[in-house]
Amino acid sequence: MTAKAVKYDDDDAFYAANMADCDVGLNSTVGLPEIIKELRQATNEILIRQARKFGECAVKVTVGSKPPPAKVRGYATFLSLIKRSSLSELEMKLGFKSGALQSHGAYVFQVDGLALKTDNVAPRGNTDWSAGLTPRDLYTLSKMSGAAVGYHRDYPSATQPILQFVILAEVPFIGAPRFVMAGEVV
Repeated sequence: MTAKAVKYDDDDAFYAANMADCDVGLNSTVGLPEIIKELRQATNEILIRQARKFGECAVKVTVGSKPPPAKVRGYATFLSLIKRSSLSELEMKLGFKSGALQSHGAYVFQVDGLALKTDNVAPRGNTDWSAGLTPRDLYTLSKMSGAAVGYHRDYPSATQPILQFVILAEVPFIGAPRFVMAGEVV
């Protein structure tokens, strides 16, 4: 397991952090059975093919209170899955804490699909699995650490989950990011 229990600074609670989101090497398939390697390769190829499909694109959504970065990395999804969503709907679909986007707006970045490669993306299930970790992962992590471990408070399980994947290395985006304010939709 590439997850670890991290203690909050302000109390004794723990949340699960997926270390594979920060360390590309932890996504390696070296030493895994051939079928798992083939499955990962095929899954990554599907994600990339979808991101490059005409009329579709991969998107990264961030809280609007921070200035937009020069490049993006981290969790992403597809525009078709969030199109016409309000900020509260984005929170429910992407697993942001209620009010996080509604209070600050959101930047929506159109990821450059040509920059996505099979070695810089990894599947992460649906957004109801915060950090790409399943409830079974949380149970195992709790047993290993001897304390209850949950999802991060700011990134709870999505209530309207959609497909997500992680971009492991910074990639460019196309054009200026779109800023979505309260009352607007993606």
